[in-house]
Amino acid sequence: MSNNKYYDEIVNMKISKNFLPVLNAWQRLSENIKNHPIDYPVIIPNMLWVAKSGIGRTKLLRLVSEYLVVQENIMEFYGEVKFFEFLFDYCSPQAEFHELERLMTEIDHAAGFRSEYKGIVCVDVDQWLHHCEEKHFISIMEYLASHSEKWLIIFSVSDTDMEAVNRLEAVITMYMRIERVEFYLPETSQLFDYVDDFMYRYGFTMRADAKKLLADSIDVLRESKYFDGFKSLQMLCSDIIYDLYTRENFDGYVITADMLADFSKDSEYIRRTIINRQKAGQIGFSFGEGAE
Repeated sequence: MSNNKYYDEIVNMKISKNFLPVLNAWQRLSENIKNHPIDYPVIIPNMLWVAKSGIGRTKLLRLVSEYLVVQENIMEFYGEVKFFEFLFDYCSPQAEFHELERLMTEIDHAAGFRSEYKGIVCVDVDQWLHHCEEKHFISIMEYLASHSEKWLIIFSVSDTDMEAVNRLEAVITMYMRIERVEFYLPETSQLFDYVDDFMYRYGFTMRADAKKLLADSIDVLRESKYFDGFKSLQMLCSDIIYDLYTRENFDGYVITADMLADFSKDSEYIRRTIINRQKAGQIGFSFGEGAE
């Protein structure tokens, strides 16, 4: 058990089993440096996060950055932000390449009025999973590697093509040390707890039949390839509350399954939600990650 509260918050997200050993290693590193000071930094490995959309990546990045700030002696933070996310858009080898310039601009923004940036750089490389040996990707690797002592670089990929992910990992390791961590979506029960808490904040309680109806709907959403986790659930809850409060016969705060018929697993609402997320995913649109 760590005395760092952000450790517990990360563990309570329940989205990875093999990230816990990383946190424990960081904890031991911090303690050993404290007990046996050295003049030179111990550089922690960069990371490759393999995760479906919807795990709450932005929230996790915030918690990881705060965890490292509290530990104090693992890495230094310097700039306007502790972390930022960069979507690395694909560019064919024949096309003019502007992504490196765009990344440098983001780094300048992260540094603010300070002379340099030190912190976490999360690079979404989804679009490059099958192009990681091309020259433009190598250019980005060379640039990132040259700054890897100042930044904790986290590569993020959501594709489940493990053969392609393995190839990506091999390419990255040619330029820097990395540690691979795989994440998974929270279980339906945990996702439902979020919905239940959301509704409770508005004064609503749900009968057993209503809970089962929503749990079944969440299960259907979760199985969709393009499910974006708590973002979709937040929208679902907001739509339910709006629907209830715009009814002529609204007369209480106890929700039954009949009142949620328009949000059942077979409803047009759920079908449309899945289709819209699928279309957004196919055109490369990125939704905000995770509710706080």
